[in-house]
Amino acid sequence: MITRNFLMIILSLPTFISQLAEGVEKETLVWIILIMAIPFLVVLLAFIYRRARNIKPIKLSRFFKIVKLEVLLEKDKPLRPQVLTMTIRNLGKNDADIDAPVLEFRKIWTKRRFKLSGISGQPIYPMYIYPGKAHQLRIETSTFHQYDRSIKSFYWARILVSDVDGRQWRSNKVKLRKSLVT
Repeated sequence: MITRNFLMIILSLPTFISQLAEGVEKETLVWIILIMAIPFLVVLLAFIYRRARNIKPIKLSRFFKIVKLEVLLEKDKPLRPQVLTMTIRNLGKNDADIDAPVLEFRKIWTKRRFKLSGISGQPIYPMYIYPGKAHQLRIETSTFHQYDRSIKSFYWARILVSDVDGRQWRSNKVKLRKSLVT
């Protein structure tokens, strides 16, 4: 019943518009279309402006410089770890300029991200990692639990690393506690 009525409306709509447009001149229709297109164009230009403002400029050296990083996240205990160890290895031939890594705690639909600034309040990022070298950082989960108690209920954690040119790497997921899903 509903689909038949919907079909009748869709089929009768072009005939209704053509009957409505019979008494109107073509110039008037063109002006109506132009007036209706102006708000659409304003919204489209605003969207393009916002997108262009957020994009970083592209450097040609980025395409020729291949950086291979391996990002690992390890834990000290199988469940409810107290210390997470992040290891970043440069496997490529070029040195990597790394921004501050981001620790992401994750539930099923919720994510919580923390930017890791350094060791005991001293900023160490951005940093260079030369080819064949590795960087290791021990992360105590209790500092994040003190900051936000709800993080104890999150199931997984991982590290997101990006370099100065905008390339991104992700570590493996580490299970923090049991859930109904896993």
